[in-house]
Amino acid sequence: MLQAILNISDLAASSPTVEGPAVSIGGSHIHPFLHANLESILVRGAGQWFFVARERLRDDDQARSSIKVLSQVPPDRFHQLYQECVDWPLDFILVEVACIGGRLRVRAGQLGSLPVYFCVSERSRSVVLSWDFADFLHESRSPDVEVLAHHLTMKASYSVRQPCIGVNLLTAGAKLYVDANDTQFEYGPREPSRSSRGLMENVDATEEFGRILRDVIFLRPPGVGGSAVELSGGMDSACVAMALADDPGSITCGGILVDDESSPAQRARRSQVLSILNCRDISIDMQDHLPRMNLDLDPEHPLPLPSEYYLEAFEALWNAFRADGCETVWSGIGGDELCVCYAGEDEEAAFPLLQCFDAAIEQAEGLLTRRGLEAARSSFLFVAPAGAVPSTTLLANLCQARPLASRGLWPVNPLGDPRLVRFSAELPLEYRSNKQILRQYLHLRTNLKLFPQNYEKETFELILPAAIANQSAGLASQLQSCALADFGLVSHRAVIALLHQVAATREFSATSALASFLWAERFARQLC
Repeated sequence: MLQAILNISDLAASSPTVEGPAVSIGGSHIHPFLHANLESILVRGAGQWFFVARERLRDDDQARSSIKVLSQVPPDRFHQLYQECVDWPLDFILVEVACIGGRLRVRAGQLGSLPVYFCVSERSRSVVLSWDFADFLHESRSPDVEVLAHHLTMKASYSVRQPCIGVNLLTAGAKLYVDANDTQFEYGPREPSRSSRGLMENVDATEEFGRILRDVIFLRPPGVGGSAVELSGGMDSACVAMALADDPGSITCGGILVDDESSPAQRARRSQVLSILNCRDISIDMQDHLPRMNLDLDPEHPLPLPSEYYLEAFEALWNAFRADGCETVWSGIGGDELCVCYAGEDEEAAFPLLQCFDAAIEQAEGLLTRRGLEAARSSFLFVAPAGAVPSTTLLANLCQARPLASRGLWPVNPLGDPRLVRFSAELPLEYRSNKQILRQYLHLRTNLKLFPQNYEKETFELILPAAIANQSAGLASQLQSCALADFGLVSHRAVIALLHQVAATREFSATSALASFLWAERFARQLC
């Protein structure tokens, strides 16, 4: 939500001033992400100040392009304003400075909408903050082989620790402390273990789900900058689209359509939802935007390790949204996490692809050297604790937030809101199993049975195998040089064998293992 360079010596010697869309503190500066959905406030008190960039609330109907400044704020009022920021119900990032000694604290909100990375220089005692990971790749970086090894074995984790040494992630709810002598990082509070507690008496689960979803959406200003919703043809995005229909203002729907056996059913479901919404629609044909299997990225367009697998198609959709005048993109990210099963419940229903996933992990581990396996099987001690938003939802946000923001689009994922997560966690299994609560909500809103119990889901499952097979000769040529093999993590021979296997069989578990490798290899080449 911001980009900044903060020198501890400046914080002790200079007062913050607003210069256009930025805050200057001597040779330091803060540039908030400028968007109609966001507001920026600088609050100055006696010997201390704080700056916050946060999502605007609905009752604030005035979008501001400039930074609001409150000066000479008395201590009681300063504390009140600060606490208001900490308790903010939407996303935020808060920079707090105590001038004496130049002490800095940075806090992140819970939602992880546009996560901020940070790097602390021990020599100069300066802090770099940025939502754009590319800002940290202008100089040579050493890989964190343990993080890369965990990724290679498909154990992606939401963590402060990132795959290049020195660059870290300010995870949801986290705090970073820096002064002239010390640096400390503190994860956000751990959520209590979730379990089904049943419904309160006289509470209708479907109506309550709809009420909370509506409240989450209506916290934000109506129709800010034009709204777009990613409408894939699945239940998650359909629920978000139907809830958005209550909000005044125009909505643009858009989806990526897959040309395979599920396509007719997907298109039919989308058409039914679209006819109810009566909104503009943008459809992107996946076949026109297949993944480009190029391991040597353009230096001008680097990518972080957690990145959308089907970025080319999503970029086409997001570009179309932007051309249509939209500035806010709503998605169904988080829907799967609302309907998980807990210990002692029907785990087979919760994880129908578990056996396939185990096979993919076995294939992935077959790529690793002895050193790589030791790194992958080590205890990963820096994984963020279970917070208000599930880590898989936060990881999905992380994959899409940067390319959205680079287009001036603000991401909103209402199904990942902590209020909806907590409510769904307490539902009996019958509502969570097979996403029954979402199905009932859509039936309530549309009076149509859009999603039968065993409906044919839209899937991108066949896309990557075909893309890899069609581009296997080019990949084999590029892999004559392999950065991960040079790091001692993978066997070059095993990688080439798996590439040939995927090209010949297009088998899903082998493709999953190879895709994890390819994305890690692509990232590692940026560090060389």
